[in-house]
Amino acid sequence: MKNKKRKLLIEPDTFLWRTETSNLFYNTVSCQSYLFPNTDLISLYCDKIADIKNLYVVDIEEEDWKDKTLNNWLHEIVKRRLGFFWEQEKSESSIISFPPLLNLQSDIDRIEAAEDRDIGEYAAQNWNEFSVYLGGESKFPDLYKQVPYPVNDNKILNFQDLQVFLSSADNSYLNTINVIGNLFSYSAKSELMDLLYSIPVKKNFYLTASHASLFVKEIVNMELSDYKLYIYYEGEEAASIHQELIDRNLPFCWIYLISSEEQNGELERLETSYGSEYIEVHPIYTGENLLFFENNIYSTEEDILQSHYDKQDIFAHQVMNTNFWGRLSVLPDGKVYSNLNHPPIGTLKDRVYDLIVDEMKSKRSWRWMRDDMLPCKNCLYRYLCPSPSNYEIVIGKTNLCYVKP
Repeated sequence: MKNKKRKLLIEPDTFLWRTETSNLFYNTVSCQSYLFPNTDLISLYCDKIADIKNLYVVDIEEEDWKDKTLNNWLHEIVKRRLGFFWEQEKSESSIISFPPLLNLQSDIDRIEAAEDRDIGEYAAQNWNEFSVYLGGESKFPDLYKQVPYPVNDNKILNFQDLQVFLSSADNSYLNTINVIGNLFSYSAKSELMDLLYSIPVKKNFYLTASHASLFVKEIVNMELSDYKLYIYYEGEEAASIHQELIDRNLPFCWIYLISSEEQNGELERLETSYGSEYIEVHPIYTGENLLFFENNIYSTEEDILQSHYDKQDIFAHQVMNTNFWGRLSVLPDGKVYSNLNHPPIGTLKDRVYDLIVDEMKSKRSWRWMRDDMLPCKNCLYRYLCPSPSNYEIVIGKTNLCYVKP
């Protein structure tokens, strides 16, 4: 080894996260992880790995190599394919690796750096989904704050305001419009359908089985493409329309709302009868079924480490809320929301660009991340967890997991 230098190279798909007491390696390709405690020497080597100037390559000193704890640690890294050893001749050029570096911040930086110049293009490309709530009656009045569900509201959405709001914006980055509620009781149904037809994006209609029956009858008279029906399962009504939807080759999916383990039997029968490909299960919190969420929704450490996120997923978790980013909703009173659990950010009479810029500058919803909340901000697994969702808000608990940071 006199003419060679032993080095440790960390794989470019391996992340290193650290706290004062412990550290975690995670490789996004192999999904291998390594949780280990700090020692003075291991902490020193982690400092070197984390130093961007070293480009994920660390010289292993001969004296350190003889340290049993460090040697075991180094071999465990290699064993788990998180890195590898390299013996470099003194005359050889230095070898390098490329640590995973975040490169998704640019749009946010541009927005925050902008003053009076036009930033419409930057804003528009971050608006991807728009949900339109038509109002009417709702079986579960507050459920719209958890999942897409009709809102209990007798107000009528002003179509002219909606049309101007959508028509005056750059919709080239918009990819989905959701229409939630009874389309057939909306006074401007025909005008709304014409507007939807004019916007080349995916349209999702959320409606009850009885309203789906009306949709099936009228679809032959509608000029509509690239759409899907999401129908709330409400028992026997489903049987009368399921086969008709299949026979007509209409794109649809049943939404099964589940709040207790007692419903599992019905869900299994439904999946057997209709096929699991036609069923989308949405857990709902009632205020009295926390145990159901703890048993079925909460994540364990094993669940988190098996999440199979790639590098871009992890980068996204570092700068945005992937559940809410790019999404706006409007209620029947014309108020626009980035999250229906929070106050409105404006109305349909505002410029959509102004609403997007304001939301991107804030940390209300689109940028509400685990870095901003306790105890998640102190957890090594925070970037391997899904972004905070509506469930955290309605339950009133930030970490729906069993991991103790």
